[in-house]
Amino acid sequence: MLKTLSSHIRGLADLFFPRFCLGCGERLSVDEQLVCPSCTGKLFRLRLDWKDNFRLEPWFAILPVDRVVGFTLFKHGGLAATLVHQLKYRSHPDLGRWMGRLAASELTVTGAFEGVDMLVPIPLTRRRFRQRGYNQAEQIALGISAVTGIPVRTDVLKRVVNRESQTRLDREQRMANAAGVFVLADAASLPGRHVMLVDDVMTTGTTMDSAILQLKDVPDIRISVFAWAWTME
Repeated sequence: MLKTLSSHIRGLADLFFPRFCLGCGERLSVDEQLVCPSCTGKLFRLRLDWKDNFRLEPWFAILPVDRVVGFTLFKHGGLAATLVHQLKYRSHPDLGRWMGRLAASELTVTGAFEGVDMLVPIPLTRRRFRQRGYNQAEQIALGISAVTGIPVRTDVLKRVVNRESQTRLDREQRMANAAGVFVLADAASLPGRHVMLVDDVMTTGTTMDSAILQLKDVPDIRISVFAWAWTME
């Protein structure tokens, strides 16, 4: 009885307040949330994980990364780029959790999250956090956590510098510029733990490098990387 009533209420709400897919803009059905099944199916699955991380070597060849995980391909003007834009600039933190759940539900079977002790989202500066109202990487991490049960830690790293785009710099220049972006806020709980850094998009890799540089000297730490979308151009 209550289930039927709830269904009717959802139907009425959808009639007067229609919802639209954040990917293509088409109207969602009553039972669909945020992104339509068509768009979900069209996301190009990279399925990048620790089994084929040779594809990601240009990013992390000289840093102590245990495992790299990615879900989809990022191309400007593409579907993944549209969803990331909606997440970051259109006030849809719930989309980040949806993105994390989708990735985790498909990648968990690969062992991508096996043995990870904590998910550490790449932090924003205070100014950027105030502007946006949330950290998109944290929302993705919460979605992963909902599927895997791995706790999210936002007290490990603190961002103190916001680097401008470094796409015109070569790898050596970016590495030289990577230090000092983050500070380690809580080192006491990290020795011997497996930390997975989480971000929305991997472009040059400089931001992730900066975070890894802060963590790498913690005794017996294992560091892995997850980015929902990867630029492979």
